[in-house]
Amino acid sequence: MTYFYKTDSLRRALIAGIAALTLAACGGGDTGSSSSSSAASGDNSQYLVENDHVTGSPDAPVTVVEYASVSCGGCAAWHQTVYPEFKKKYVDTGKARYVFREYVTGVPEYADAGFMIALCAADENYFKNIAFQFENYQKIMQMGQQGKARDAYIGIAKSAGLSEDEFIECMQNQELRDQYRAKMQTGVDLGVNRTPTFF
Repeated sequence: MTYFYKTDSLRRALIAGIAALTLAACGGGDTGSSSSSSAASGDNSQYLVENDHVTGSPDAPVTVVEYASVSCGGCAAWHQTVYPEFKKKYVDTGKARYVFREYVTGVPEYADAGFMIALCAADENYFKNIAFQFENYQKIMQMGQQGKARDAYIGIAKSAGLSEDEFIECMQNQELRDQYRAKMQTGVDLGVNRTPTFF
C-alpha cells in the first residue's frame, strides 16, 4: 500500500486502521484498458480526474484518494472498520475530501460486476452501493464459492434500484466500463499495484 499525507493527524487516523490490513491487502489488478483519463474541469482540484466520485467539501484542505476494489478483503475490512470513523471525523467536518477510484483486484469478474452496478445505478447512490458491497463482502464471496455469484450480483443490482434486465444491460455498457478503467489507469500510472492504496 502507498500513502501520501498533508497533515500528521490525518495520517495517524488513516494508518491506525490500515496498518493491520497490510497483510490482507489484495494483489495487483488486471489493468484492463490502457486509455488514460483527462483532468476534470470546473470546481475540481488538481487531485481529481474525470468521472471521479467524491464526497466532502470542495473547500477541504486535504484530499484523500483511495484506489480500492469491491472484491478485495483488505478494502472491505478498511471500509467496515476505519472508514466510518474517518468519514465522521474528517469528511463530515470539512477537514478532508474523499475520492474513491475503482481498481480491479481480488476476483476480477466480481470487481467488474460490482463497479458496473455502482456506476449504472443513480449517481447519488454511488457511495451507498459501494458501502453495501463492502458490508456484504463475506456473503458475496461465500455465494461465489457456492456457484451463486450471479445471484449475488443480481441482488446487489436490485438493492441499487436496478431490475434484472437493467443489470444485464448494465453489464454490457462498455462506455461505463471504459470510464472506470480509465480511472484505474491513473492508478497504474502512479504505481498502484495493490489495494487499498491511498494518496
